[in-house]
Amino acid sequence: MRFGLMQTKVGLISLLSKYQFSVSKKTAIPLVFDTKTFLMAPVGGMWLQIRKRVK
Repeated sequence: MRFGLMQTKVGLISLLSKYQFSVSKKTAIPLVFDTKTFLMAPVGGMWLQIRKRVK
C-alpha cells in the first residue's frame, strides 16, 4: 500500500512538472455539482486542457 501511494505521488509530480493543466472552454463556470453522486463531481464533467511546458 505504501509503495503504491509513493508511485502515485511520483507520477503526479512527473505530470505536473512536464505539463500545464488549465480548465477547458467545455467546462461550465461556475461549477454546478451533481447531487446524485456519492463524490463531489460537476454536472457534465471536468474538462481539462493539457499543454506541454516550455522551458
